[in-house]
Amino acid sequence: MISDDDILAATGSSYCISYRALPAEATLEQVQTYCQRTKALFLPIAKAFTPEDNSRWLLRHYLAVKFASASALMAGSAIYAYDHNLMMAVPYFNYYTVLNACRAYLMTAPQLAWDGKNTVEMTHEKILNCAADYMRNLDPERRLSWRAQMGEYRDQRTIFSYRFPLSGPDFIGREALDPKDAIALAQLVAELGALNSECFDAVLKKHVDENIAVTDLGDHDWARLYKLAGEDEIDHADRYRFGKLRQHWRRVSPLHVLVSDGMMDDLFGSWTNPDREDNDGGFDPDECSNLILWF
Repeated sequence: MISDDDILAATGSSYCISYRALPAEATLEQVQTYCQRTKALFLPIAKAFTPEDNSRWLLRHYLAVKFASASALMAGSAIYAYDHNLMMAVPYFNYYTVLNACRAYLMTAPQLAWDGKNTVEMTHEKILNCAADYMRNLDPERRLSWRAQMGEYRDQRTIFSYRFPLSGPDFIGREALDPKDAIALAQLVAELGALNSECFDAVLKKHVDENIAVTDLGDHDWARLYKLAGEDEIDHADRYRFGKLRQHWRRVSPLHVLVSDGMMDDLFGSWTNPDREDNDGGFDPDECSNLILWF
């Protein structure tokens, strides 16, 4: 079994998240090859790195943390729904567990050129295709099977949300809806995102001053805006949390280094029910926090 020390040596970073899926899904040689290829892709980015690039990658990593957290909330919701026979919701939660993990992965990928808001609003098809394609650097022979698995979760969501077969979950089999496999895939995809960020850190520390500035970008403004009834609304938690990063951070760091306990507490705590002090037997968002990445 691959150890975190093995992964630390492969990335060359000073940091290493606690990996769970990657050691079970890949050999040490595959991880080493993945890191070599990823660092080679990051090298030209690092050599031409500007304060504007630093600001953009800080935003990308912030978005990756949010998408990984969304994946974790979906995963916890899938488990709760499956265990409490809320089967209608399970295909939805399984699919978005995987989709949001893919989105987190793409935010850290050197292959994906930044195109502002369009990068965040890519179609589901492009998100799944790009994620599976980039995962070929870990294991080329599994790219098609990973993509097929992603597509299966999308098909299950579509069948029950739009077509509604009268056989219910027995149409595909209740065991097929068990969240465990979707969560395992999402963990692997998100962990590759964390691995990307550690490879980037290793390359940056060789070529970029650690005190490089974080400048204001137009992208920072739309990242906290959301459409409601055709109007732009500011999410004040997004403004506060990303504002703190902009003020106090310098060179962009791996995902888990950017994350503070306060940010995770606020993120998952915002989904609790403040009117229910006794949540015995109910859904507890705080229990979801480490389902996908161990922040």
